Amino acid sequence: MLQTQYQAFVAATAREWWFQARGSNIREVDRALDSYWQEMNGARNAAQEIACLHALVMACIGWLKIKRAKAEDPQAAQNALFVTRRREIANLGSEAFQELSTRLVQLNVLTPDLRGRLNFDRRKLSALSSGANPGAPSPYLRQLRPMGADYQNERLSYLESGKLRAISGSGAHVTHRNLTQMLPADPQLRAQAQVVAQKDVHALSLEDFRLLDAIGRENLVTGDVNYLSKNERMRYMAIVGNGGLLYDVNDQPITTDAVRVTAYAMDKYGSLFIKDAEPLNDAMFFNHSSFNAGNDVICAGTLIIRNGSLRVIDNNSGHYKPTRENLHNCLSVLASEGLACNWATVNLYVFVQGQKQEHRYAANDFLLNPNGVPRRIHI
Repeated sequence: MLQTQYQAFVAATAREWWFQARGSNIREVDRALDSYWQEMNGARNAAQEIACLHALVMACIGWLKIKRAKAEDPQAAQNALFVTRRREIANLGSEAFQELSTRLVQLNVLTPDLRGRLNFDRRKLSALSSGANPGAPSPYLRQLRPMGADYQNERLSYLESGKLRAISGSGAHVTHRNLTQMLPADPQLRAQAQVVAQKDVHALSLEDFRLLDAIGRENLVTGDVNYLSKNERMRYMAIVGNGGLLYDVNDQPITTDAVRVTAYAMDKYGSLFIKDAEPLNDAMFFNHSSFNAGNDVICAGTLIIRNGSLRVIDNNSGHYKPTRENLHNCLSVLASEGLACNWATVNLYVFVQGQKQEHRYAANDFLLNPNGVPRRIHI
């Protein structure tokens, strides 16, 4: 059972000059912890207990997220109250999360949706808590990779639509490449298209993307691109489990399709999402940007998994163009979770004098030294 009592928590995180002085952010944590203990001291309804534990975890995550920027400020380390509060809330969140996980298993209500959500929240809590306890490892803090400048308008169109749809960057690129063969008959649109055709693909504006999207749809070379919501992406989460294998949210070892390319993206918290590249719901494209709605990632590429065992992983993503460091960070996060890499191969794609090369490594060798000599080079 959760050991942190409400009054003990308040006392540990109080200002010395006024015991009850609490800001609005920490009061959310106070209320969640108080509600949990009221439930535990009352009739103890299982569903309500789960709800209270979840609310407590989310309150701790919320406080840690709000204070993230402050936590990265070196001056914050001199603020004893802030350091204490961050440590106590990180520990409280971790304790509440463990209790929530245990109760879901005990009550036999750990559905696939909940399993994915639970794994996501665990990683988020770990990332936001990193550094709260001196000496504790922080495997999830990694350099992030944004989409390339030639794809940023995809994300912008999604935000401007109220997160309803995104213009496909892939479709816009195809249309731009062949635009001189698709010029509209309307004189005004034709003149606009001719100007866009002369632009470098990296310098296209959102208005250019809209024009390319309209022309591309008329010529059947583009259409919708999937951008998954938070709940939708949880279905495609891969979780490191028993034996260092990768399991899906149904707790089954993953085997990727033998024919279709399987894409992956790892979000900023270290959650790994995988899916074959087949579009969903009548869309025309499913890209690496689809998993995380165009947000920054630790890495993206393709992979092969057999009976839960990772066999191949690479950084082959046109949307994100991950670096050697990005791929190493991704594999390091998985290894820190206990992923067995004995049978895995890393295919690192690099550009040498403008030419794309594949540098092949044994995964364990790549983990030890990502700058080492590759086992094989394909040009």
